[in-house]
Amino acid sequence: MRSICVMALSLAIGFSFMAKAEDIKSGPTEKIAGAFNVKAFTGEKKGDELCYVCKFGGEARPAVVLIFTQKADDNLVKLVKSVDEVQKSNSKLGTVVVGVGGVEGADLEKLQSEHKLTTALTVASDKDGPKAYKLNKDAVVTVLVYKKGGTITKNFAFASTKDAAAMSKEIAEAAKSALE
Repeated sequence: MRSICVMALSLAIGFSFMAKAEDIKSGPTEKIAGAFNVKAFTGEKKGDELCYVCKFGGEARPAVVLIFTQKADDNLVKLVKSVDEVQKSNSKLGTVVVGVGGVEGADLEKLQSEHKLTTALTVASDKDGPKAYKLNKDAVVTVLVYKKGGTITKNFAFASTKDAAAMSKEIAEAAKSALE
């Protein structure tokens, strides 16, 4: 009996480690959860504290890509560059990276100096991100693509920036689709 319990527990643990990035849920799935402040470390608003959700809403952007990240590395750069390409061919797309969970402005400034990204790189005023967005701490990257008015068209959550980079083309496609 004891060996059956041990085997069942081992299987359960094994299956939990096999969970794929698609199994992680993070953030709202139907409508964005409202305004929140960030400090901009790059872009036209560098040095300002502001609400990009408010800014993009006020500009009546047809679509927005919010990228929440707990890590600033080259894999994140790959994701951001794919979104930048969509934004470059459609200036109406709003894009912003929001550092959470310990990402510092210096980390983002370093990425900007090395890679010259178009998307604004910011850090959330609340270290863990806006509470209303209910970001999962197990999701190193959460991407929300939404249309004007806040309706989410696609929600992505990833256990690592590497997983997010691997899906960068799909995220760029979701941004293009939201613009239609």
